[in-house]
Amino acid sequence: MLAYGSLIADSGPGLAAVVAERVPARTPFPVEFGRASARWGGGPVLVPHPDGAPVDGMLLVLERGLGLGTAVDLLAEREGAGPECVVEVADGVPAGLMVLCACLPRNLPRPDMAPDALARRAARSAGSGSRNGVAYLRLALSAGIRTPRTGAYAEEVMRLSGEGDLEAAERRLVALSAARRAEGGGASGLG
Repeated sequence: MLAYGSLIADSGPGLAAVVAERVPARTPFPVEFGRASARWGGGPVLVPHPDGAPVDGMLLVLERGLGLGTAVDLLAEREGAGPECVVEVADGVPAGLMVLCACLPRNLPRPDMAPDALARRAARSAGSGSRNGVAYLRLALSAGIRTPRTGAYAEEVMRLSGEGDLEAAERRLVALSAARRAEGGGASGLG
């Protein structure tokens, strides 16, 4: 399986149990922060997108003998989607090797993909718990993923929070969100 987002760091219990090996790989297609994900508190996540770029990812080599249907079901379950989101990657794959990846549809229009708009969306998602847009961005950066928007997006999150790194930014945004909820002002006053 080709992982190019949060799947790199957290393959989930079902997939983790059947991953035999992890091999660094580059996506043969461009990806970008082009989807608002309910599973990440509405925060931006990476999806195949023509405005993006190929990024460093990981091939998750599954145990021998695992059936194709089981592999598809495990990946779809991990992504919180149906099996229709799992596709076979054909470009750049050696003959005789089958590579699957999750290709969730993009749902952010281009104006909502500007770094400041992504940062506001991530900041608003910070009140959703540990699975929020800032955490997703941190995981992507720690996995070495760099898209055309990544640097400016991360800078904008830090600017919004007034912090100098993403970990501190996330803590600050979570605290601000909790304070606003306690005051009855909603999840965030940012953006």
